[in-house]
Amino acid sequence: MVKRWVVIAVMVLMAGAIGVVGGWGAREARVAQGAPTIVASAPEVGLIAIAGPVPGRIRVLFARNGGMVLLRDISVPGAGQVRELSLSADGGDLFVATDATAYALSTRTGAVEAQALATRNPRQGPRG
Repeated sequence: MVKRWVVIAVMVLMAGAIGVVGGWGAREARVAQGAPTIVASAPEVGLIAIAGPVPGRIRVLFARNGGMVLLRDISVPGAGQVRELSLSADGGDLFVATDATAYALSTRTGAVEAQALATRNPRQGPRG
């Protein structure tokens, strides 16, 4: 029994040493300096969409009963930084706004459609 605990303790210490030498701290620093993580969820169907520090990359996860499964890894065209993320109530559609444009994505098929953004023209002056 004592021998088993010694083996486990040695394995834990070795894993920690490998992590320090291998750069776990450097990885955390890169992620911390990246863009903020944006999360959208549809709790009724158990879907979560996450846009992390990688520009133009969105992960769609299924989360239920304490478990999580990666359903789809979506690449947004143009690879701009994701600024806004919204998931429909049924989890079927995902709206993504990037630096340049907006997209509607299907979480079921992965189809991507560019959307026109309506903005006010500053040259027209105030309305009314």
